[in-house]
Amino acid sequence: MLRFFKIVYPLVVIGIAVGFLLSFTYQSLENRLKEAEKNEEILALKKVYKEATDFKSMEIDGENYYIAIDKDGKELAHIFKKANKGYGGDVVSLIAITNGVVANIVIVSAAKETPGLGTKINESKWLAQFINKKLEEIPQNKQEFKEKGIDAVSGATFSSLAVTRDIVDAFKTYKKLGYIVDESLIDSKSHATEKK
Repeated sequence: MLRFFKIVYPLVVIGIAVGFLLSFTYQSLENRLKEAEKNEEILALKKVYKEATDFKSMEIDGENYYIAIDKDGKELAHIFKKANKGYGGDVVSLIAITNGVVANIVIVSAAKETPGLGTKINESKWLAQFINKKLEEIPQNKQEFKEKGIDAVSGATFSSLAVTRDIVDAFKTYKKLGYIVDESLIDSKSHATEKK
């Protein structure tokens, strides 16, 4: 029994010491990690709306969104962070909406999408086809891509649909803010206008 304690006691002491060391390290790095995450978000926001000098963080019904503001304090756009399932995992997008149309879109994360296929959703040429589109012009299923003149990424339909679902979800939140977006059109694939 004494031999057992001679073996276990040092292991318990080492385990406790390592636990305290890990806890201390985490606590000392926690603020830095949060700051780095915030800085990454600001860089992504600046990428989605370059003309903005500031981004005001807001919340509605538990959902966060941003208002892009210019140097004179004028609201330029509403920016929504949305995520929908692609082929390999969530596709996270930042969507800027102004006057009832998509002003810009940036893919924040699509790391688990198929390299060479699904990752093509990050290409600015592909994303540009959504700029200045109203809700009615955004495909909501595979068949609508052709009907609405939007090219899906060849061989990556799930990834393409994840992006369009992100845009539709952004319009849903936009409507919650009091802007006119005909909700029946969200489900039946139609029209959005802005008025408050």
